[in-house]
Amino acid sequence: MGCRYYSTVLLLLSLSMPMIHCQGPVPTITLEHLDPTLPPAGLAGQVPKCSIIVLQQDFAETVGSPPASANYTHPRECPFPWTRVILELSLSASDLQRDRVAAVWIDGVEVLRTITPLPMAPGAFWTIRKDVSRYAALLRRLGDPSYTTARGHGAISMMLENSNSPGHLPGIYSANVSLHFYRGATMTTAAAASAHPNTRGLYHEPADVILPVSNPAGYRGSDGFWFRIQNETHVQTASIAIPMNAYRAVLEVFVSYHGVDELWYTNPLRTSYLHSSSTANLSSPRANGGFRQLYANIDGQFAGGHIPFPVIYPRSINPFFWSPVASIGAFDMPSYDLDITPFLGLLLDGRMHEIGLGVRDAQPYWLVSANLHVWVDLWSDAVRAGLMSYFVPPLKMNRNAEWRNQDGQSEIDAEGLWRFTGWVSSSRGNLTTSVRQKIKFKSQIEVQNRGAVTQVEVNNKERMMVEVARGHQTLGRAQMLMEAPLQVQTTSVSAAGGSVFRKSRLFHQLLESVALSEGQAMATSTLTDRQDAEGSSLMRGEEPVWGSGATRSSYKYRDDNTCYLRSVNTAGGVIMTDTTSPSCVAEA
Repeated sequence: MGCRYYSTVLLLLSLSMPMIHCQGPVPTITLEHLDPTLPPAGLAGQVPKCSIIVLQQDFAETVGSPPASANYTHPRECPFPWTRVILELSLSASDLQRDRVAAVWIDGVEVLRTITPLPMAPGAFWTIRKDVSRYAALLRRLGDPSYTTARGHGAISMMLENSNSPGHLPGIYSANVSLHFYRGATMTTAAAASAHPNTRGLYHEPADVILPVSNPAGYRGSDGFWFRIQNETHVQTASIAIPMNAYRAVLEVFVSYHGVDELWYTNPLRTSYLHSSSTANLSSPRANGGFRQLYANIDGQFAGGHIPFPVIYPRSINPFFWSPVASIGAFDMPSYDLDITPFLGLLLDGRMHEIGLGVRDAQPYWLVSANLHVWVDLWSDAVRAGLMSYFVPPLKMNRNAEWRNQDGQSEIDAEGLWRFTGWVSSSRGNLTTSVRQKIKFKSQIEVQNRGAVTQVEVNNKERMMVEVARGHQTLGRAQMLMEAPLQVQTTSVSAAGGSVFRKSRLFHQLLESVALSEGQAMATSTLTDRQDAEGSSLMRGEEPVWGSGATRSSYKYRDDNTCYLRSVNTAGGVIMTDTTSPSCVAEA
């Protein structure tokens, strides 16, 4: 295997780096960033039936601008049904730039949220591919010649708030959004369609209707379709009316964090926070600790939540860790499913209802939106439903902090358990859906040597179960377990000119297992996504001056039919090794 050289190398010529010897001809310099994860499920070696570019846009000075939008025309040669639909986002940066948050919407429904890499030299580029088959109802609707958007705007949108400053950060982001439609047999294991646990594996067919829970001024507003959460009491709501013949509903929530809370998972818990009735009295807005909970309400009633997976942004910890390999979840940020079928009895009255989104312990600011996936009973004009049980005890929180000036330590322990059960009577029979979720979170932070040495250890465990039954007979069950440990050690020393020299080490991992059962059939899958990194950086404010980093990425996905392995090692912006295997033979 030859070596691939990346843009960071150009910035590290002043460092003492080991010489890299490659066999064969001199390698071609390339600036590609990559995400070493599972490719779209079941498509290996297949050619799409048809592919179309749906949006092309350059993002220069776009802060405060509404999303870029384009009209969508469905290709005649690819009528519904499709086996898979893959969204491809190709991006490039013309020059130096910061990392930015971006998203793609189909008719106001968010289908992808991503964080761009940190372009450290002209010409960086990367490609994101995501299976968007669960949004097939949107594409079918847009493919109907009689359908017109009520807003009178384009149906495919993208937002990327970029700030151009010639001579400092002049980079322009160029984006191409494409859709690839597939036909024919593909991998049938439902759990393989996503790299994050969700309930969709329990349901064979995508939803019939998808409703956006987002900013209604999305096409023309400066915030796009995103809601902005400013604090822990701030709940953003959208008014939704669902079809009266709905028999199932799943709320999919997207979230990203910015400003003060960009590094929420490393926040210390200060003693002053424990003894203050208002965080406004604190000298530091980051003093409330590293616990956050994303949650949803229905007409003000709690309907479920998740502790977000801590996606590490490219400027965080050490920027040289994330070039050219992205951190876990950065290219395709996870969305979080909440099965709200037990609450259908509150929604099936033909009236508007408020779906609220909030973040517990949030500080400015979080960007949230959601999609309500609804399945309808074509054999009924109206469906009856009711909430049978609702068990939501308060979270058990234990907060401790001991500080002496800059040094000290803090610890947060949190546990939560909630259960919802509801019945739905439709042409499918009288079915009962039970949702059970349990979370366990722990954050430990220690600061020594007058604030120069920081150690962060966070672990989040979550167990979720969704069960559908007819009487005493279980028809289907999805069980999902997730664990996300994170460890960060940082040592900082003041340098000349107000810069800071920082040495960092990182361990980050995502462990997931999914078990799906339907009658006598059973399907299981497991995922282990791990990154270990260490290196140094010289930072002037938020900008990297120079540095080095070595990152080891290990990805393993396994289900009843497949085992997929990938291992990528980088050092100094260079891919040292990149190996993949479609089987687990490589483990031996």
